[in-house]
Amino acid sequence: MRATNRVVAFVVGLALLVVGVAAVLWWTGVLGDVWAQTPTALDPGRVSEVTDATWFGWAATVSGVVLGLLALWWLLAHLGTPRVGTLTLAGSDASGQLTIDVGALAGHVADEARRLPGVVGARSTVDLDRGRYVLVSTLQVDPEADLPALADDVAALVARARDVVGIRRLAARTHLAVRRRARGGPRVV
Repeated sequence: MRATNRVVAFVVGLALLVVGVAAVLWWTGVLGDVWAQTPTALDPGRVSEVTDATWFGWAATVSGVVLGLLALWWLLAHLGTPRVGTLTLAGSDASGQLTIDVGALAGHVADEARRLPGVVGARSTVDLDRGRYVLVSTLQVDPEADLPALADDVAALVARARDVVGIRRLAARTHLAVRRRARGGPRVV
């Protein structure tokens, strides 16, 4: 879905950019120098020729319905949240089902991340992204933290979370938000 959104946003943005640049070039007269068939003024009389044509009503109706359905599809696709509530663990069979509350797992990962050297704040969630479970964490990091060592600690934390859950396909995405200044440092007023 993200890839589709990006492609559509790029195409619409590019079309709007082209139309905007063309409008500015037409207004300044530069477009007429480049393209000899550019009209010097808009003729509103030609608009009625198009709108009075027999095909125009049908074309406008079909276009409106298609755009409305696309808009509805886009809105419905964005209503659902990619958050995951529970995961079925390995060992589930006909005798019973083992599940884990991923909110608790994400909370535990965030708690453990806050204990890492240089981390001053953390939050985690588990999302469903293209059919894969993704542990998404954002860590607030002190600017003086040792980032390579922190990266190793985070990788070990994610590996432990994978082992606890027992899902090898559990991917991880960690954002390190480095603070601008050290906590408790001098402040100029």
